[in-house]
Amino acid sequence: MAADLVPEPGVVAAADVDQQSPEPVDCLPPGEEPIVAVSLSPGWVAVTDREFLMFHPESDPAVTRVLRPNVTGIVVRRTGGRTLLGYTPKATLYALVASAVGALLLTLTPENIITVPDAPGSGQIETIVQTLGWAMELLGRVLVFSGILAGLLAVVVLAHWLFSKEVSFVIERGDADPIECPTTRSTGTRALRELKRKGIG
Repeated sequence: MAADLVPEPGVVAAADVDQQSPEPVDCLPPGEEPIVAVSLSPGWVAVTDREFLMFHPESDPAVTRVLRPNVTGIVVRRTGGRTLLGYTPKATLYALVASAVGALLLTLTPENIITVPDAPGSGQIETIVQTLGWAMELLGRVLVFSGILAGLLAVVVLAHWLFSKEVSFVIERGDADPIECPTTRSTGTRALRELKRKGIG
């Protein structure tokens, strides 16, 4: 059965609404013109004498306004892998500690530390020491392997963040949450250069 023949539960009737992308002048009071407007594809940023305007079709609201005195900076910031990047320091620390502890456990053997007396009934003690040695060796191997794996994951995440083409054009507002518009690196840097050329930013 075709997907469009299966009704959405609870929906009696529906209609798609075409959304037109507004131009910067459509979002300004009559007679007010932007000093500069740059495309972010999709979206745009416009600057007037009083405020910054940013439009992105997938944002809510689609058009965001910020008074110019509230803007503290304009940045093109990498966003690819940013969520995982926060775990990189912990993964690196774990890789170092786990590898060091694992290597230490592999070099230590209970047979060299614990002396089993040559006396009747010492066979049980020797068995316990051998079991402890096996457990330490297994734990050491697991720690070394997991440490190497954590280190490799940290390197991969960092490399992904450094070379990712996913960026956002960001309007910073001091302690308030910044306003971000996803774009490409080339488009974002071009838009920032254009704003700087106009003496903004």
